[in-house]
Amino acid sequence: MSRNSISRFLACSLQRAGAALILPFVFAASVANAQEAIRPSLAGEAAAEARRQSIDRIPYNLLVGPVRFRFSATAGLEYNDNVNIAEIDEQEDFIFRPQVNFNAMWPITQLNTLRFDIGLGYAFYFNHSEYNTNGVLLAPGSQLSFDVFVGDFRINFHDRFSLEQDPIGEVGEPGLGDVADYGRFQNTAGVSVLWDLNKAVATFGYDHYTFIATNDDFEYLDRNADSLMASLSVAVTSTTGVGLETAYVFNRYEQDLLNDSDTFSVGAFIETQVTQYVKVRVAGGYQTISFDGDDVALGPFPSNFFNNPANIPTGAGVDGNFLVFQDEGELNDFYANILISHRISAAFTHRLSAGHESQLGVNSNYIQLNYVRHTATWNILNKTLLSTELFYEDAEESGGFLNLGRGEELRRYGGALSLGYQLTRHVTLGARYQYTQKDSDVELRDYRQNRVSIDGTYSF
Repeated sequence: MSRNSISRFLACSLQRAGAALILPFVFAASVANAQEAIRPSLAGEAAAEARRQSIDRIPYNLLVGPVRFRFSATAGLEYNDNVNIAEIDEQEDFIFRPQVNFNAMWPITQLNTLRFDIGLGYAFYFNHSEYNTNGVLLAPGSQLSFDVFVGDFRINFHDRFSLEQDPIGEVGEPGLGDVADYGRFQNTAGVSVLWDLNKAVATFGYDHYTFIATNDDFEYLDRNADSLMASLSVAVTSTTGVGLETAYVFNRYEQDLLNDSDTFSVGAFIETQVTQYVKVRVAGGYQTISFDGDDVALGPFPSNFFNNPANIPTGAGVDGNFLVFQDEGELNDFYANILISHRISAAFTHRLSAGHESQLGVNSNYIQLNYVRHTATWNILNKTLLSTELFYEDAEESGGFLNLGRGEELRRYGGALSLGYQLTRHVTLGARYQYTQKDSDVELRDYRQNRVSIDGTYSF
């Protein structure tokens, strides 16, 4: 990035960051003057006491002074008929997944709570040992979190981290294909603040995100991102709130294959408790992403690589020792999402979400995604918990490495069925089946995957 580009970026960043942080307080000031008590504060001592009572109900194995510790260990066995998510030459395998979990909670004072959660695991492949975990895996949800209540403010300092290699995992990356080890370390550290103004609630925060690939094939994705967010929600009735939300993200890569970018979004939302059992949240707005370039690079290649014209795909250019593919340098689009939570009875609850969003791509500058997801929990048998998941995604890349620089259009869908049974006070048994299918307009990018697993967890 040139000196002039940096200057322009810093000026633009300061303007957008300032707007993101100041906007909620401008609205909050106008609302706060005429507010009246309508509910307990979300950030006051009553909220802190409710949080403390909730902590007291969390089970623990060991109590050392005020600090509560919980230990558990899980052993799981999985059969996967396509570990490398490939269209041809699928690789099937049995995978042994041991994991230990550690949770600690320290109510330092009535208003301050420190929490630490971590899961350490390993993946051992019976037939393809080259995919065995390098070191240990850190389970999603691992975190260090510190809550502070000060007057009308609730402040949370956090560091959330994970180390995974499954290319599908809990959510997965739609742009991936023909890969078994998508090893990546992710860390999000920052602070969020909730300011309770009674009829209005303002939130704002800052996060620093780090992505480090543990597989050399994906080192070009190594990056850091800084994000600012702010929102304001105003209670228009006792069951409905409306508000504004905004965010700014600056993303920078360690290598020059993909382009640095800055993202700005602004929109509105409404949250309402339709009935005692149905809650709905709808949000939408404008999103723009500006990239440093309108092409992406692949390489470097040895200089003699380009002596053979057959090595240069149609639609690709050459820049030094790199192949260059056309991409989009800017996105101007909308975002929208809806979340419906429905509690039908004590035995059955479900959630439906749908939306349109854009995110950074693996093979391109960005990928646009439409999605529908449904989850349900069935607690119909004693000591048994049944859950189901369904999802559908329709996505399109902006250009990049695939399809001669035109990007990939894909559909991905599937579901899962999970069963948990409390065998004893300390032992929980589980079973899960998961199916995922991807249909792509790029040759050899389709795949189907079936996974069956069983596990047992012992809580000490």
